[in-house]
Amino acid sequence: MLVILLWGSISSCEKMKDLEFLRVASFNLGDVGFSKSVVKMELAYFNPNNFSLRLKDAEFDLFLDDRKVGHSLQDTLIDIPARDTFYFPVKLEVDMGNVFKNMLSAVSGREVTIKATGNCKVGKKGIFIPFPIKCETKQKLSFF
Repeated sequence: MLVILLWGSISSCEKMKDLEFLRVASFNLGDVGFSKSVVKMELAYFNPNNFSLRLKDAEFDLFLDDRKVGHSLQDTLIDIPARDTFYFPVKLEVDMGNVFKNMLSAVSGREVTIKATGNCKVGKKGIFIPFPIKCETKQKLSFF
Protein backbone atom coordinates (compact mmCIF):
# COMPACT_ATOMS: atom_id res chain seq x y z
CA MET A 1 0.00 0.00 0.00
CA LEU A 2 2.84 2.37 0.86
CA VAL A 3 4.46 1.74 -2.53
CA ILE A 4 1.24 2.67 -4.32
CA LEU A 5 0.96 5.91 -2.35
CA LEU A 6 4.60 6.78 -2.97
CA TRP A 7 4.36 6.09 -6.69
CA GLY A 8 1.22 8.23 -6.88
CA SER A 9 3.03 11.16 -5.33
CA ILE A 10 6.08 10.63 -7.54
CA SER A 11 4.10 10.89 -10.74
CA SER A 12 2.26 14.02 -9.56
CA CYS A 13 -1.13 12.37 -10.03
CA GLU A 14 -0.42 11.73 -13.70
CA LYS A 15 -0.40 8.30 -15.26
CA MET A 16 3.08 7.51 -16.54
CA LYS A 17 3.24 7.10 -20.31
CA ASP A 18 5.61 4.56 -21.84
CA LEU A 19 8.97 5.80 -23.05
CA GLU A 20 9.15 5.85 -26.86
CA PHE A 21 12.04 4.17 -28.67
CA LEU A 22 13.37 6.45 -31.43
CA ARG A 23 16.52 4.89 -32.91
CA VAL A 24 19.90 3.31 -32.35
CA ALA A 25 22.03 6.47 -32.10
CA SER A 26 25.41 4.72 -32.15
CA PHE A 27 26.74 1.18 -32.54
CA ASN A 28 30.30 0.00 -31.87
CA LEU A 29 31.88 -3.43 -31.69
CA GLY A 30 34.04 -3.85 -28.62
CA ASP A 31 35.92 -7.07 -27.94
CA VAL A 32 35.15 -9.46 -30.80
CA GLY A 33 35.54 -13.20 -30.36
CA PHE A 34 34.27 -16.43 -31.89
CA SER A 35 32.24 -17.42 -28.83
CA LYS A 36 31.43 -14.04 -27.21
CA SER A 37 31.66 -10.42 -28.27
CA VAL A 38 30.84 -7.06 -26.70
CA VAL A 39 28.60 -4.56 -28.48
CA LYS A 40 28.22 -0.97 -27.28
CA MET A 41 25.19 1.04 -28.36
CA GLU A 42 23.39 4.22 -27.48
CA LEU A 43 19.62 4.00 -27.78
CA ALA A 44 17.61 7.19 -28.22
CA TYR A 45 14.28 7.38 -26.38
CA PHE A 46 11.68 10.10 -25.91
CA ASN A 47 9.99 10.72 -22.55
CA PRO A 48 6.42 11.94 -23.32
CA ASN A 49 5.70 12.60 -19.64
CA ASN A 50 5.49 16.08 -18.10
CA PHE A 51 7.88 15.02 -15.34
CA SER A 52 11.49 13.86 -15.25
CA LEU A 53 12.50 10.39 -14.09
CA ARG A 54 15.61 8.43 -13.20
CA LEU A 55 16.42 4.91 -14.39
CA LYS A 56 18.83 2.46 -12.79
CA ASP A 57 19.72 -1.22 -12.54
CA ALA A 58 18.60 -2.24 -16.02
CA GLU A 59 19.09 -5.90 -16.86
CA PHE A 60 17.73 -7.54 -19.99
CA ASP A 61 18.18 -10.33 -22.51
CA LEU A 62 18.20 -9.76 -26.28
CA PHE A 63 16.57 -12.26 -28.65
CA LEU A 64 16.66 -12.64 -32.44
CA ASP A 65 13.73 -14.76 -33.69
CA ASP A 66 13.19 -16.06 -30.13
CA ARG A 67 16.84 -17.20 -29.86
CA LYS A 68 18.75 -15.55 -27.01
CA VAL A 69 21.82 -13.80 -28.41
CA GLY A 70 22.89 -11.49 -25.61
CA HIS A 71 22.62 -10.14 -22.09
CA SER A 72 23.07 -6.65 -20.68
CA LEU A 73 23.48 -5.40 -17.13
CA GLN A 74 23.54 -1.61 -16.65
CA ASP A 75 24.19 -0.14 -13.23
CA THR A 76 24.47 3.47 -14.41
CA LEU A 77 21.96 6.03 -13.12
CA ILE A 78 20.32 7.77 -16.08
CA ASP A 79 18.47 11.08 -15.79
CA ILE A 80 15.42 11.21 -18.04
CA PRO A 81 14.27 14.76 -18.78
CA ALA A 82 10.57 15.61 -19.08
CA ARG A 83 9.18 15.75 -22.63
CA ASP A 84 12.62 15.34 -24.23
CA THR A 85 14.95 12.85 -25.87
CA PHE A 86 17.51 10.98 -23.79
CA TYR A 87 20.21 8.44 -24.59
CA PHE A 88 20.50 5.04 -22.92
CA PRO A 89 24.03 3.52 -23.13
CA VAL A 90 24.00 -0.26 -23.54
CA LYS A 91 26.89 -2.68 -23.21
CA LEU A 92 25.72 -6.05 -24.51
CA GLU A 93 27.56 -9.35 -24.14
CA VAL A 94 26.70 -11.31 -27.29
CA ASP A 95 26.73 -15.10 -27.76
CA MET A 96 28.26 -15.33 -31.23
CA GLY A 97 27.12 -18.93 -31.74
CA ASN A 98 23.49 -17.84 -31.68
CA VAL A 99 24.25 -14.79 -33.83
CA PHE A 100 25.85 -17.02 -36.48
CA LYS A 101 22.67 -19.12 -36.51
CA ASN A 102 20.81 -15.98 -37.62
CA MET A 103 23.29 -15.11 -40.38
CA LEU A 104 21.08 -16.83 -42.98
CA SER A 105 18.35 -14.30 -42.21
CA ALA A 106 20.82 -11.43 -42.69
CA VAL A 107 22.12 -12.79 -45.99
CA SER A 108 18.63 -13.51 -47.32
CA GLY A 109 17.36 -10.05 -46.31
CA ARG A 110 14.47 -11.57 -44.34
CA GLU A 111 13.04 -9.61 -41.44
CA VAL A 112 13.82 -10.97 -38.00
CA THR A 113 12.04 -10.36 -34.72
CA ILE A 114 14.24 -8.46 -32.26
CA LYS A 115 13.02 -8.65 -28.67
CA ALA A 116 14.38 -7.38 -25.35
CA THR A 117 12.97 -8.56 -22.03
CA GLY A 118 14.10 -7.79 -18.50
CA ASN A 119 13.69 -5.33 -15.65
CA CYS A 120 14.90 -1.96 -14.45
CA LYS A 121 14.04 0.49 -11.69
CA VAL A 122 12.39 3.81 -12.46
CA GLY A 123 11.84 6.56 -9.95
CA LYS A 124 12.03 10.10 -8.77
CA LYS A 125 13.33 11.82 -5.63
CA GLY A 126 15.22 8.72 -4.50
CA ILE A 127 12.25 6.35 -4.60
CA PHE A 128 12.48 3.61 -7.24
CA ILE A 129 10.05 0.90 -8.23
CA PRO A 130 10.62 -2.13 -10.49
CA PHE A 131 9.61 -1.59 -14.11
CA PRO A 132 9.54 -4.28 -16.82
CA ILE A 133 11.54 -3.97 -20.03
CA LYS A 134 9.51 -5.46 -22.88
CA CYS A 135 10.04 -4.33 -26.42
CA GLU A 136 9.78 -6.09 -29.75
CA THR A 137 10.28 -5.02 -33.34
CA LYS A 138 10.83 -6.56 -36.77
CA GLN A 139 13.84 -5.46 -38.75
CA LYS A 140 16.05 -6.60 -41.59
CA LEU A 141 19.58 -7.41 -40.42
CA SER A 142 22.56 -6.55 -42.55
CA PHE A 143 25.93 -7.91 -41.42
CA PHE A 144 27.53 -7.22 -44.79
